[in-house]
Amino acid sequence: MEIAVERVFTNEILARAASLFHVTVEENPLGDFENYIFKAKDKNDKGHVLRLTHSSHRSKKEVEAELDFLRYVAENGAKVAGPLYSTSQNLVEEIGAEDGTFFFASLFTYAKGEQVKGEESPYWGDAYFEAWGKAIGQLHRLTMNYPKTDYRDTWEEDESAIVNELEDEKVKEIAAILMDEIKALPIERETFGLMHGDIHPGNFHYDGKGLTIFDFDDATYNYFIHDLAMVLYYSVLFTPWTLEKKTEFACKQLQVLRKGYEYEHRLADSWYESLPLFLRLRDIGLYGTLQKKFKGKDMPEDFQKLSDELYERIIKQEAIVNI
Repeated sequence: MEIAVERVFTNEILARAASLFHVTVEENPLGDFENYIFKAKDKNDKGHVLRLTHSSHRSKKEVEAELDFLRYVAENGAKVAGPLYSTSQNLVEEIGAEDGTFFFASLFTYAKGEQVKGEESPYWGDAYFEAWGKAIGQLHRLTMNYPKTDYRDTWEEDESAIVNELEDEKVKEIAAILMDEIKALPIERETFGLMHGDIHPGNFHYDGKGLTIFDFDDATYNYFIHDLAMVLYYSVLFTPWTLEKKTEFACKQLQVLRKGYEYEHRLADSWYESLPLFLRLRDIGLYGTLQKKFKGKDMPEDFQKLSDELYERIIKQEAIVNI
């Protein structure tokens, strides 16, 4: 979390958020990268997740738009960790901080299943990859009928906000050229819409049969192929494999992923040819996010190593896999 946000987040704000949703929360957060995330329980001891979003990250309207989309897909059969109402029947509650900024509190069901942590998980394999693709395809099918909202960014707005804060001019130049290539792709109802945008294993649980997806904080208007690119990207990002092994794995994974995806939705073969563009864009987005999050602070060694690897690929204009 940015230093300015850490300074104004207090135990009193957390307690206020918990009371508004009538839950108790664990003392230590589950996460604090872009939002504060806490495990919570209601009066019946049922598990939930309480999230607090600072106004420097999202406006109240943006959070409300995210949760309305989440509510829509949940009501139409998607397996997601849906939003829950406060005691005042609001999906989002606003809490003031001492500096005049705000935190926006929201509560979600706790996703059943568990996080699949790469090859060490017994679930890692074709059945899991197929379920992953099916879940993404279902969301893409549903979003085609979702009304347009002005309170969620397009991919271009989202990425530009990150790129504009970069200090490295060479990276900014490469990013601008890459984004122009992506902007040249056609925008159609069957291939572009509001979507999760970040369906990696840290944002869903798996129970051996299907995924339950959560954290729609990055929901943006984007090309559907982006979500499939993210599967390939995060499946190999933290592996020690060579480029050749990563590429071999990604090619095999994509076949199974696409099989699951096409149970719900289809993209023309030509869209899969654009995968390298979105893989490269993710490198830039992740690199920029790391630079922002650790600005003014020492970057931990593992994050510094990742940042260096991202930078090298960006400058070489290479994707994480040759697909």
